Amino acid sequence: MKTDKVFYVDPGNVKNSTFSLSRSESFHAVNVMRLKQGESIILIDGQGTGYYGSITNINVHSIIGVIEKTISMFGENKFTVNIAPSIIKRNRFETLIEKATELGVKSIQPIIMQHSVKKTINMERCKKIIRSAIKQCKRSYFPILKEPVSLLLWLQQLNGQYFAGLQTASSTLSSLDFHSSKPVNIIIGPEGDFTSSEIDAMKLAGVQFFSLGNRRLRSETAMLSTISIVSEYFNRNQN
Repeated sequence: MKTDKVFYVDPGNVKNSTFSLSRSESFHAVNVMRLKQGESIILIDGQGTGYYGSITNINVHSIIGVIEKTISMFGENKFTVNIAPSIIKRNRFETLIEKATELGVKSIQPIIMQHSVKKTINMERCKKIIRSAIKQCKRSYFPILKEPVSLLLWLQQLNGQYFAGLQTASSTLSSLDFHSSKPVNIIIGPEGDFTSSEIDAMKLAGVQFFSLGNRRLRSETAMLSTISIVSEYFNRNQN
């Protein structure tokens, strides 16, 4: 079944072999997508399950249909990448989370750093961007967006393997050792980079540093480049 029409379905609205869409999703399907009875659609539940279904009953307030195929971890990676980006200017931060969602990250932990221009984010707006992005790229899991915290507080919670981009680092990302059984956590600093005290704190916590080359990259560029390199590494070594 081939279709590019993707909708979010509340897990509670999938019962046996039937589904129903929310009022807002139904409205979008009818008034924007112009769907008709009998059409095939893709459903994602935000918890890692995707469905192929067809519409049996349609109106502007409710769409009901049948499930034809269920796929666990639909559109998801077999490895886990979490990111901890410094909070940057709104438009660039929103681009970062949108593209990181498309690249398959599992969680996003905004970090407040000493050189951060902004200290807060619009959580609801960012969640809407994430939801739109997973429908665009056909993945079934909503990345977890966490409330912003300070770097020092976040470092106290470390568990797994952690990597931070630093232009002056001696190691490249591809030269580091990644363990596929552990989540990869990526830290990228603000435009003004990490302070010396932040670098010392990360070293003490066991964070590994890497360089992406001799060009100074914007934070969102550095993060997306890093996610792509790590993803390529795991895709290559798991096939």
